[in-house]
Amino acid sequence: MKRYDDPSGDLDPVVHAYMQDVDRSLLRRNLQLTPEERVRKLQDFVRLITRLRDAGRTARG
Repeated sequence: MKRYDDPSGDLDPVVHAYMQDVDRSLLRRNLQLTPEERVRKLQDFVRLITRLRDAGRTARG
C-alpha cells in the first residue's frame, strides 16, 4: 500500500479518493488553534448536538 506522502506521487486509490473531499483550509485553521481552543470548540459542538437531539425528542413527543 502506498503512503499518502509517497514521494513518487503515486497515491493509494483510497487515499486519493478521500483527499479530494478534504477541506485543507479547515485543517489549517484548526491547527492554528491552541489545544485548549480546540477542546472548547469541540465542547461547544457537543453542546449544540445535545440541544438539537433534545429538541428533536421534544418535538416528537
